[in-house]
Parts: sequence; C-alpha cells; structure tokens
Amino acid sequence: MEFKLNDAIQILSKTPSLIKMLLAGLPTEWIMTNEGIDTWSPFDIVGHLIHGEKTDWIPRAKIILSKDENKTFESFDRFAQFENSKEKRLLTC
Repeated sequence: MEFKLNDAIQILSKTPSLIKMLLAGLPTEWIMTNEGIDTWSPFDIVGHLIHGEKTDWIPRAKIILSKDENKTFESFDRFAQFENSKEKRLLTC
C-alpha cells in the first residue's frame, strides 16, 4: 500500500473525537493521575499529542516524502507538554 498524506490526515483527524469519547465523564483525578514515576496521566498524553500535532508530525511527513537524500529529522521535545500544559485543564464535555 502506498502512503498518501491526505489519507493519513483524514485518519488522524478522528483522534480528537476518539480521545474525547474515551475521557468524557471521567473524574478529574483519573484524568490527572499517573501510575507513578516516569509515567504519564491521560492529561499528559493529550498534551503530548497536541504538542506533536502543532510542531512535529507534518514536518516529519514532509521529510519522509521529500526527494531529498537527507532524511534527518529535527529533534522533538517529547516532554514539552509538561511546560505547555501548566495552568491548563482538559475539557471533555
């Protein structure tokens, strides 16, 4: 199967409604609590997905699909959501 960026965008566009369905109505402590050291809460995971959406996945897809021989990715801060999500909350209703 050939990778088609437009198909990937269509599939990935379903992510927000799927996450909302999974988290809607859960108590805040379930959304904000992790399982211990070096683990992420659902809130952290959503923040990570948002950060990746804003800064990373389209640029990487373009690199992969380019005709350039150099396919080097820019570094991605996979912990940026901890800073970016401070003072924010997850709206699931």
